[in-house]
Amino acid sequence: MLMFRNIVTAFLMWNDQMLLLERSQDKEIAPGVWFGVGGHMEPEEINDPYRAVYREVFEETGIDSSKIQKIELKYIVYNRVDDNEIVVNHIFFGEVSAPYVVPNHEGVLHWVKMDSALEKISHPVVLKVLNHYIRDRRKDLLLGVLDWEEPYVWWYPI
Repeated sequence: MLMFRNIVTAFLMWNDQMLLLERSQDKEIAPGVWFGVGGHMEPEEINDPYRAVYREVFEETGIDSSKIQKIELKYIVYNRVDDNEIVVNHIFFGEVSAPYVVPNHEGVLHWVKMDSALEKISHPVVLKVLNHYIRDRRKDLLLGVLDWEEPYVWWYPI
């Protein structure tokens, strides 16, 4: 049976820096990999990704919604992991009022210069999204479908 894993990812900016999470080496999923902050959507959040992203940002950074000046859902990316699972990643970009973060159980948080962020990211989906966002800051919400053969993401405005 094909399952869908719904997740949220946030890339928060302060001035010319982006907040990235360097995942702990002891994590089962993507140990040592650099990402935005985020995680799985809870069942009651499936129809409200904004609720999920605010919760995940607070859990992983200590930044509550009052310190987020703007956050927008910019990408929804479908990524077929294997014959049994598709990951649906709701990717947000936002701005915060200060670079305040707290330690967390997921890894180490780093504020990095925007142009250095691309050097830290190795996951092909995240790298494609960041490249696209930095290159082409469209107002549209974009749906992406990952083709692992290339890897390439096909973008569709929705």
